[in-house]
Amino acid sequence: MPTATAKKWPASAIEMVKLDDLLPYIRNPRQHSPDQIRQIAASMREFGWTMPILRDEEGTILAGHGRVMAARELGLTEGPCMTARGWPESKKRAYVIADNKLALNASWDTGLLSAEIEALAEAEYPIDVLGFSEDDMLRMADDLMAKSFTESQSEAPAVAPPADAEAPPPAPANSPDSVPMTITMTVAQREGIFLAIQKAKDEYGLDHSAEALWQICKLFLDQK
Repeated sequence: MPTATAKKWPASAIEMVKLDDLLPYIRNPRQHSPDQIRQIAASMREFGWTMPILRDEEGTILAGHGRVMAARELGLTEGPCMTARGWPESKKRAYVIADNKLALNASWDTGLLSAEIEALAEAEYPIDVLGFSEDDMLRMADDLMAKSFTESQSEAPAVAPPADAEAPPPAPANSPDSVPMTITMTVAQREGIFLAIQKAKDEYGLDHSAEALWQICKLFLDQK
C-alpha cells in the first residue's frame, strides 16, 4: 500500500469503464488508419486487452484511442482504464504528444527481430498479429541483406558486369503478374543469397532485391 506521502500514479488504480463513457481527444495529432485499427484488433483478439486506457477526470482519452477503436470493432463495450487526476490542461496536452512520440523513438535490432519472427513462423504461430505488413517484411529482408554484405564484404575491387550483359527488367513490385515466393533453406544458404543479391544490387545499380535475384539467375541461364 502506498504511504500518505507517496505519489499516486494513474496506474495505481485501474478500473473497468464503459467505452461509451470515453471521449476522444479532439486535438489528438496521432492518426489511426483502418489497417492499423484492424492490426490492433487482431492483437487484442489474440492477447487480450493488456494496456489500459488513460483518461482525464472528464472521461477524455489521453492515451489509447486506437485500442478503444479496435475494441469497438471487436464488439467490446468496456475496457480497463486509468484516470489522470488533478492534471492541468497543459500537462494533458503534453502527455498526448509524449505518449505517441516516445514509442517512435525506439529502434529495432533487425537481426534479432528477424530471428524471433522466423522462430514464430517455424512454430506455426500466426505472425499476422505482430502488426508487420508485407512491405515491412520486405524492407527487413533488404536491411538484413545490406547488413550482411557490409559486414562480410572484402576489400577486393568489385567485378564489373559483362559488357554484353542485358539490362535488368523493371521492378516487378506493381506488376499485375507479380507473385511471392517462399522457400526453406539453411541459415548459411540464406546469408550467401543475401550477400549475392546485395552485390548484384550494388554492381548493377538496382533498387529491388527481386531485380537483383533475377539478374543473378539470368547470368547463369545465359551460360553456354
